[in-house]
Amino acid sequence: MRNLYQLAASLIALVTTGLAAPSDATLKVNDTIRVEVFNETDLNAVTKILKSGEVVLQFIGPVKIAGLTVAEANEKIRGLYDKDYLVDPKLTLTVEAYSQDMISVTGAVTGGGQFPYPQNAKLDLASALAMAGGTTRYADPKGVTVTRVDGGSSTYPISGASTVQIQPGDQITVRRSNYADKVAYVFGQVRKPGPVAFPPDGRLTLLDAIAQAGNYTELGNAKAVKINRNGKVTEVNLREMTEKGSEHYMLQPEDKITVPDRIW
Repeated sequence: MRNLYQLAASLIALVTTGLAAPSDATLKVNDTIRVEVFNETDLNAVTKILKSGEVVLQFIGPVKIAGLTVAEANEKIRGLYDKDYLVDPKLTLTVEAYSQDMISVTGAVTGGGQFPYPQNAKLDLASALAMAGGTTRYADPKGVTVTRVDGGSSTYPISGASTVQIQPGDQITVRRSNYADKVAYVFGQVRKPGPVAFPPDGRLTLLDAIAQAGNYTELGNAKAVKINRNGKVTEVNLREMTEKGSEHYMLQPEDKITVPDRIW
């Protein structure tokens, strides 16, 4: 007979709520639960878990259930009713609505803000960044910081983002590169003279800078390219370096490159 009562209570809960929570699902603040006591309709309730982690139920008052599984909360509430008010009560607890966990993504991303954490699924850092429209051109390639709700934080490279698991409540900050808005200048016999931008990692070669400037004109002399760095001028035979496969000349912000006329 007792099993029949339990089966009846379970069927009532399924019909009236339409949401059967797994018994091992963990309850959280702002989850909405339904409590039904078989043959005690006055004790039935639909209520939200308060910030304190408690629900307020008739006769037994505040009961802390946040952090418990559905099965544990069900047994705790049933035990409180059984202790002082009812004899062997048949109680069913179900989840009417789960609270929506959020994450935040800010910094050097296209569209930062708060985003919902997917229900009953995992989320990696790469997917979280994609929610924010991806990183901008000047995101620091080694500067994505994830701060947990307990205050702990770690910093990861963008290249490894798919291996980092994100948790509900995480705050993700993409640092802006120190080379954002840094430029060198290319003058002389190039097709688009003027400032050229540094990449986020700060590695800009002389060859890359000239390519950004549209490459040499027909009159350009690649054998005598001049780099002015803080007033000190260095002459580089870029053609020879390229032909020999030598390490390319690395530039610094504010370097001034001049491609002279070819000597006929």
